[in-house]
Amino acid sequence: MSEEAQTRSLMAPPSLVPTIDHSLATSFFTTGDWPSNSWWEVFDSKELNDLITSALLINPSIQAVEKRVQWAKQRAIIARGPLFPLIFFNATDNWEYLSQNGLYRALNPNLALNNQQIDFTMSFSYEFDFWDKYRNLFRAALGREKAEEAESAQVKLVVTTSLAQAYFALKTNLLRKNLYERLYEVRKNIYDLQQLLVDNSLYSKLPPLFAEENMLEAKKLVFSIQEEVAVDRHLVNILAGRGPDDPLQIDEVLSSLPKTIPIPTSISLDLLACRPDLMAQIWRVESLAHEVGAAKAEFYPNINVAALAGLESGSFSNLFSWLSKTAGALPAIHLPVFTAGAIGAKVKGTKALFAQAVFEYNDLILKSFKEVADVLVFAKSIFEQKAKQGIIVASAKARYDLTLLRQVQGLDNALQNYEFQEEVIQKELEDVRLLYNQFLASIKLIKALGGGYCSPEVPLKARAHDGST
Repeated sequence: MSEEAQTRSLMAPPSLVPTIDHSLATSFFTTGDWPSNSWWEVFDSKELNDLITSALLINPSIQAVEKRVQWAKQRAIIARGPLFPLIFFNATDNWEYLSQNGLYRALNPNLALNNQQIDFTMSFSYEFDFWDKYRNLFRAALGREKAEEAESAQVKLVVTTSLAQAYFALKTNLLRKNLYERLYEVRKNIYDLQQLLVDNSLYSKLPPLFAEENMLEAKKLVFSIQEEVAVDRHLVNILAGRGPDDPLQIDEVLSSLPKTIPIPTSISLDLLACRPDLMAQIWRVESLAHEVGAAKAEFYPNINVAALAGLESGSFSNLFSWLSKTAGALPAIHLPVFTAGAIGAKVKGTKALFAQAVFEYNDLILKSFKEVADVLVFAKSIFEQKAKQGIIVASAKARYDLTLLRQVQGLDNALQNYEFQEEVIQKELEDVRLLYNQFLASIKLIKALGGGYCSPEVPLKARAHDGST
């Protein structure tokens, strides 16, 4: 296919300038480089580094896709074969007992009944690739190999980013677990104090009933977060390539976030080369373009030649005699005259697959750029919410400290103190949720930007940089 035919329907990368400029206008983002191959190191967590190293080595999904890459490499070697002359060696020893009344004996009565024929033959065959049929098939196989390599990088990216998300979910859920346990203790203290007042006829029976409900609700939250922590541990282990109940040494100290999130300014130009899923699809498009060329070549005659040379004898004693030599050549031309439309249908069918791959690429590139834009908006919102939540938590803690001081001075009672303490815990729970979302936004942006992947070669460049299609 011509370059114009290949790129006619390919969509140019859309622009993200407004979204990027809007994000860079805040202090949470900065102009920076693309993620590195070891992007997880920005979180400065040895635990996470060890888990991802383990996943890259023994995660079954990664191992499976690496074998698929090896399969594609071997298929490319197979497709390259017809570009070279094929040479074979054959050795046969044919013993035969001839019928007394058979054709051979009828034509040659002196022929012995027991016969042996020994053949040592070197054969040669070669089809001239005048119409680039086999070259196109080889290039198509190379395209599929590169697509599998890009797909392998995509699987690794999905596994590692999923592992990082599960790891930070586990870490933040451990913080939430401590907060829920504190919440239960506070509500239990409120219930015990109200019950004591009721026992001393200083309080009505109604408030303790509500306090007991709140205490039990807090206990349910403790049970729920214990379940989440257990499930998170299972997921982290599985993604790391281990059994769900394997020991997992995780402390409760949470690593710090990067101070700012870097955003490359060349997203519209370079996102294609930096996203393995996009590169996998564009290589599939390239591969199918060559398959169209190979299908078209079947309209034209193929010219091949075959030859053989060897030794043939009725006994081993004479096999290596000069008189036992044999040779032959068989040039041939094959021209399709009438195939009932099969060749044309194959060309049209391959073109349809090519067009399908192009439209799937167009759909993927739109979704990819939407993913980047959505993550930037999500990250900006979360970082702004987290900044405000930090002020809210500080304010709630100040109120609690003041209430505690007033209680010491006899100006407030313990119930008010517990209520303000519960408010602080609720604010801290929301702060932890937003903190996890900060980690999540950072990881999602890294994934949306390709996680350090960079293709040294981009086929069908006409539409990749100049926006001409």
